[in-house]
Amino acid sequence: MKRTILVLMAILVAAGSARAARRVALEALGTVRYEVRYKWGGVNTKVADATISLERASWEKQDAYHSHVAIQASSIFRLFMSSDYLVDIYLSQATLDPLYFVNPVKKGGKYEYFYDKKAGVIRSEALLPPADPVSMTFPMDGRTMDLAMLLQYVRFVTLAEGASQKLHVLMSGKSFAATLIHEGTDSDRYPGRTADRFLVRMTERGLMENGSGKEITVWRSTGSDRRILGLETALSGSSSMSVAIVE
Repeated sequence: MKRTILVLMAILVAAGSARAARRVALEALGTVRYEVRYKWGGVNTKVADATISLERASWEKQDAYHSHVAIQASSIFRLFMSSDYLVDIYLSQATLDPLYFVNPVKKGGKYEYFYDKKAGVIRSEALLPPADPVSMTFPMDGRTMDLAMLLQYVRFVTLAEGASQKLHVLMSGKSFAATLIHEGTDSDRYPGRTADRFLVRMTERGLMENGSGKEITVWRSTGSDRRILGLETALSGSSSMSVAIVE
């Protein structure tokens, strides 16, 4: 369950591709609070809180947006998370292209992705002591992104209702096929608000190594802020994990 919490919240920080994104409106900047809930049968329990920000910054002398996420498990679920979960992402202000992603992990380890435009590749660096560092490269084609970049892509993408896109998701240093589908507007999920609903379907594996969490439903606001309002994924026939904005 810890792994699912981290993956789901990593998704929330997402970033975009120049070919499908638009410039960030002022309303989209700032910090947003979310809560993570685990549902199993009649149980519906909050397991973590998160704060996610998007602010103007710079990266390697470029004008950038910096997105930071911090997650803290609640009550007894703290036993499953030995430290807070942190992710930092930098995006180009001009194009919303991802520039850099880092996720520190326990015992001095980290996952990093460097988006090397000059070389036309994404360089993946995984450091998980005591194992040796692992380096890989992937094509920088605008449709290959890590999970933490995926949601901002969903947040700012222009995709007609009913349309879909093929993409690849980077997880644990590997690339997996997925499909993004715009399912249309949803006025029932968030009373008083109209949301766009998207489906991210993992076609080669799910969020978990056992294959669960293959489909993630994501809701975004239709206003200029394009907030991610929430997401949900089934973990089994009777359990699911949801993330919801705290207004």
